[in-house]
Amino acid sequence: MTYQEAESFLLGREMFGWKLGLERMERFLAGLGAPQEQFDTVHVAGTNGKGSVTAMMGSVLKESGHRCGIYTSPHLESLRERIRVDGLCIAEEAVVGLVERWRPLIEELQCTFFETMTGLALRHFADAGVQSAVIEVGLGGRLDATNVLHPLVSIITSISYDHMDHLGDTIAAIAAEKAGIIKPAVPCVIGSLPAEAEEVIRARAAELDSPLYAADALVEVRHLRLTESGSEFSAQTEGARYEGLSLPLPGPHQVANSCIAICASELLGRQGVIPFPPPLKRALAGVDWPGRFEIFLKEPRVITDVAHNPGGFQRQKWMWRHFYPDWQKVLVLGLVKEKDLKGVIGELPRDVAQIYVVPAPTHRALPVAEFTGALAEAGLPVVPCGSVQEGVRAAITWARGGTRRVVCITGSHYVVGESLRGIKDLTK
Repeated sequence: MTYQEAESFLLGREMFGWKLGLERMERFLAGLGAPQEQFDTVHVAGTNGKGSVTAMMGSVLKESGHRCGIYTSPHLESLRERIRVDGLCIAEEAVVGLVERWRPLIEELQCTFFETMTGLALRHFADAGVQSAVIEVGLGGRLDATNVLHPLVSIITSISYDHMDHLGDTIAAIAAEKAGIIKPAVPCVIGSLPAEAEEVIRARAAELDSPLYAADALVEVRHLRLTESGSEFSAQTEGARYEGLSLPLPGPHQVANSCIAICASELLGRQGVIPFPPPLKRALAGVDWPGRFEIFLKEPRVITDVAHNPGGFQRQKWMWRHFYPDWQKVLVLGLVKEKDLKGVIGELPRDVAQIYVVPAPTHRALPVAEFTGALAEAGLPVVPCGSVQEGVRAAITWARGGTRRVVCITGSHYVVGESLRGIKDLTK
């Protein structure tokens, strides 16, 4: 079997869609030899920020001397990005070996794509001999395929509207799904949450005797300096002071995410899993998490920013106001169908020069005509494009036509990932 054949098999599992529930996943893991019991885990949920916090926690564990796995989704350019050990993507040969060995079981159980990837990730981590792994929830929490763990720490980064067709249409309902990852007597760290959501989380934690830690109340940020390429700050907790921290992910929301990681890392330190105080200076400086308001090109200025719900675009709007207030800007934008379209449009900048609407390269793509119509109805300037690359070419051509112009390629992971190849070709 070639890697391309293995990848095609895995992607073909998407035909089974999302099937929330744990019975099949538990049977799959039993068949795989219960790999999740062979290493420590940290489990991360949240509407926004969970990928960034997963990357931060992985960096903390690695800098603490652990052989560490991280499992994230979706990917940008390669399926292999989802499964990493010590920062390195799983090798093509390892993907082939996993598919060849476990394909009969996957087909017998009719596992979905996400169930398949989750199970194979856990099996790979066990085979690779990791001491610990940081596992990002795919969707929600309670019935997500990753909710088969008994972690050292559970993390809920944020709660806002997203995936409402699966999780419910109120903040309380969404919070209840996220709270499903809380385990009896296992500490849980939360980010800043809406009052309604925090009430639900606190009630569930109390019910399960899970100690709850609110990062924004326990970590004090000092000497904060925000730039368009990252942040510098110091942090104070009850037990330690961290001076001269540097984070290569820009924006105050990423500083807030780092506070969650600091709080969770200290809990691991107090459990004796890693040193106390944790090596946060090295860990935060070494975080690698592309596509988060990342300056991909300086000239012309091109930014890539995965943002796929109103909360993500609200954070992006803050970045525009504070880092590019007098720049002309265009967006290359595409979404998938199940997103809160009205909410997203409400958060888009009104001073945008143009929005190039592109189809996300997935069967779940929101049709360009539908998206274009909704944006035009909201009074925003739009140009429909037949592909991501067409939109990227048009936007970069526009950016080269003047000074203080910035392009932001945004929306779905699929759009940002597809754009990267086009940008590289256009700027060779």
